[in-house]
Amino acid sequence: TATTANLDALAFEGATKRNKPNLKVGSLVYARISLAHKDMETELECLNPTTGKAEGYGELKGGILADNLDINKCKSLLEKNSPFMNTLMQGFGFPFELATAMNGKIWISAPSTSQTISVYRTIMKADKDGLESLNDEWFADIED
Repeated sequence: TATTANLDALAFEGATKRNKPNLKVGSLVYARISLAHKDMETELECLNPTTGKAEGYGELKGGILADNLDINKCKSLLEKNSPFMNTLMQGFGFPFELATAMNGKIWISAPSTSQTISVYRTIMKADKDGLESLNDEWFADIED
């Protein structure tokens, strides 16, 4: 379920009162929950609290958002040496980026719109039909 959260303008790497990120309403960000309590508004931040660096957090530009994925599939993409991620990386002949959340949402970006859609379709197929459905024949039909 969706809930509101507060993302302070200073919760970004290098942000100051004079130098704030220029986010528009509806911008998609990759953030971490920094405070969650039942009696308080949830707070987000777009930096690693230990290092103060963005390390991948921040605004996600371009790409598409896949949602309503199985949460276990999302978790499997985040595992070290993930079979799911390894299958995707070996199957495509082009680079792509994923930002995987623990709420069933994945942001996908590739060099072209058609490649981004190919990655999206592949993830959705694996979510519906299982990882074993991603065989060589499936990837042979994908545009580079």
